[in-house]
Amino acid sequence: MNKLFVLMVVVGMALSANAQCPVQVTVQRITKKKSAQGEVTTQGNMQYFQYNTANSSLTLRITLQNTSIRPVEDVVVRWGVAKTRLTGSSHAGDVAYGKEEKCSLKPKEVKVIETETVQAKKQESQISERQFGEKIHGHGVQVMIGGRPVWEEFVPGSIKKAFENLRPIEDQEKDEGQDNQPKKKKK
Repeated sequence: MNKLFVLMVVVGMALSANAQCPVQVTVQRITKKKSAQGEVTTQGNMQYFQYNTANSSLTLRITLQNTSIRPVEDVVVRWGVAKTRLTGSSHAGDVAYGKEEKCSLKPKEVKVIETETVQAKKQESQISERQFGEKIHGHGVQVMIGGRPVWEEFVPGSIKKAFENLRPIEDQEKDEGQDNQPKKKKK
């Protein structure tokens, strides 16, 4: 009798959770990496590559499925990819780039959103072990229905703070240009 009661409670909780979020969400990461080795230097009998350059990019494929027999209106998918700025031997923190996409789902409809690509480029020195540029740190996805969050995923969880200040995807090119310009001295 006790086992039957526990089973009924668990099934009831699962049904009520499903009733709150009629949309099933899956997120797939599509990553690309390209590395290149720079100038070769010799110290003693050891050879080092002065700088290694790594380019990486991340695109998310977000699949939404309406699991109910009723249409779901006012669905907002908010996604972002976090990049960490590398400045020598330290990290300057995460910045998330992304956007919001609105849609409606018919009963049992499946919708796939493939996001724009976020790119990062870093250089690291084998000799001084310093890194410059950016590297992709993670991603975040939130699904809201009627303005209320019903599902979210942050990988790793620490990027949630950067996700709160989500920058438009177009800003990543502007921000990269600012990092590469020399700093002006004050007189």
